[in-house]
Amino acid sequence: MKKILVFLFLILSVGLSAQDEKHCYTTEIYNQLIQEHPEVLQVQSALEVFTAQYSAQHSSEKRSGTVLIIPIVFHIIHNYGAENISEAQVYDQVRILNEDFRKLSYDTASIVSVFKPIASDCEIEFRLANIDPNGNCTNGIDRIQSTLTYNADDNSKLNPWPSNQYLNIWVVSDLGNSGAAAYAYYPGTAPAGKDGVISIHGYIGSIGTGSLGRSRVLTHEIGHCLNLAHVWGSTNNPGVACGDDGVNDTPITKGWVACNLNGSLCNPPSLENVQNYMEYSYCCNMFTEGQKNRMRAALNSTAGDRNNLWQQANLIATGTNGTTASLCAPVSDFSVNRVFLCEGDTLQYRDLSWQGQPATWSWTFPGGTPSSSTDSIPSVAYNTPGIYDATLTVSNATGNDTKTRTSYITVVGSGSQPAPFSEGFENSFPGTNAAVLNYDNGNTWQQVNNAAATGTHSIKINNFSSNSDGAIDEYITSPIDFTGLEASTLSFKVAYSQRTDTSRHDGLKVYYSLNCGETWVLRYTKSGASLATVAPHSSAYTPSGAGDWRQDAVSVAILGGKPNVRLKFQAISARGNNLYLDDINLFGSPVGIEENNGALASFDISPVPATSQLNINFELQKLAHVSMDIYDLPGKKVMTVANEIFHSGMQDIHVANQLPDGIYFLRVNADDAIMTKKFVVMR
Repeated sequence: MKKILVFLFLILSVGLSAQDEKHCYTTEIYNQLIQEHPEVLQVQSALEVFTAQYSAQHSSEKRSGTVLIIPIVFHIIHNYGAENISEAQVYDQVRILNEDFRKLSYDTASIVSVFKPIASDCEIEFRLANIDPNGNCTNGIDRIQSTLTYNADDNSKLNPWPSNQYLNIWVVSDLGNSGAAAYAYYPGTAPAGKDGVISIHGYIGSIGTGSLGRSRVLTHEIGHCLNLAHVWGSTNNPGVACGDDGVNDTPITKGWVACNLNGSLCNPPSLENVQNYMEYSYCCNMFTEGQKNRMRAALNSTAGDRNNLWQQANLIATGTNGTTASLCAPVSDFSVNRVFLCEGDTLQYRDLSWQGQPATWSWTFPGGTPSSSTDSIPSVAYNTPGIYDATLTVSNATGNDTKTRTSYITVVGSGSQPAPFSEGFENSFPGTNAAVLNYDNGNTWQQVNNAAATGTHSIKINNFSSNSDGAIDEYITSPIDFTGLEASTLSFKVAYSQRTDTSRHDGLKVYYSLNCGETWVLRYTKSGASLATVAPHSSAYTPSGAGDWRQDAVSVAILGGKPNVRLKFQAISARGNNLYLDDINLFGSPVGIEENNGALASFDISPVPATSQLNINFELQKLAHVSMDIYDLPGKKVMTVANEIFHSGMQDIHVANQLPDGIYFLRVNADDAIMTKKFVVMR
């Protein structure tokens, strides 16, 4: 059968239904590889010659009697999200790998009878490393906090361990828009430091964020690492054309994305090996004897130094020779259920220490109550606004470690301001009881005076330089009191340009919260071209005038009547270009009755519609300080009518009306007795 020379595979959802299938770009990547690195063909050609010779020598050998042990390490690249999977989920995946490669899986009994005689115990096992490359104790799980977990690719393969000693597995949040679940390199073809498998966390193991149906993806991937192609050949188009994988006992097939155990398309009535681990069906449960020989040939070849992995000297060096694993000192890490809260709120700390199980915990919480704890999951109250650090020291019989997270907790005051809300960033930023959250200590929201939709100031995120891919930065407003108002409209102005490289999709999301950030509700999301207000710029973008700005508006009717509304503007960096925000307005329609039966008894506006003069009549039940402000329909304050003390009784104010034709709202506040009415200007 013909030999297949392919470099890189992005894996589909082995063990999934066709509807859940994850697609890849094998052909495109292969074509690009050949153009950029034609020398790969020579490496693969030499490996194919070696494989043919090895397979010929071992073709009649069902059991060699030698189990090849492969040291393995999982690098968990995370940003404290679901991708930071548990040790138990990793252990579960290693169990599944060993059952699959040793023909011990629970579902081997369901292998179609015609293939049972060639279903193989590959005599390959995987063991988590107990010694790292520096000779230190490890449990084979390496955790690294990084935003490179998002839109992951080869650049996300952080802290690679030597590939001639360990099989590297990187676990990430997502692989961007590729639609892939994972990908791997063939022996001897990976760029330096990139050899191994990278996988989305939901395709690791059958517990935690994984699932039974997705738990065979890594089996499929490691098949590629050991020189197995897809059973239909070197394309990523199952079901299109009959092909083969260079293995003598896997039938010619088009490939399957559904579990048809009677599948026979290429050479009817001969059945095709739909249950093969290198298929895209959702019922894979076997390798063949021919695939076993091909994988063991790769492990005996110098290509990619695979032949060094299972040598006794390497097993001793990596602590995978069967000796009892040592207890490792823990590496301190922790998280909280939220990092933004109001004075008086309580949050929950969670120990995330890894590598070795802690026996003791010692926490310190500046500004918190209590200020220290020896619990593994302490609850801490914060009663004073400020920005606070937190520290955890963990220890066991073999050592200790300390981690401090600086400027970690942001506590704000809970005092609210009455609606409508208007923020043009002309005063101090972020303002009273507002906050900016800078999770990675990179570029974040900052007030600038060189670009504004109106006035002289706005706020900006510098994505053009320094910000890391996936960095999240948030501006959270002060609380807004919407008591007595019904429907609400949020508007704001944005200016943004993509880079000339329009694949960089910076984003903006807007949320609201009614409980001081304990939970947030998403109301707006745009990214890339949909967020852009001007054409792409190859240099750092600054708005050049009013034409660069766009006003966006969303309905937030649910906010009507709510006493403590907060807005959150979340910027997501893709290392694209600069994003500007200005003129935030949150406005509500009046309920038509008094909002507070205090000093203000009633008020009225005439004429209707208003023309060149606006007459305001109002009644006070007592001496009161009265402020009157006019807002336009988007909610921006356009005029202050009064701000002084009035005696009780009926009052009249006459205002020369120079407002343009349109719809406006007059808001009257008399010692916190508030009423709002709509009026129309029409000349």
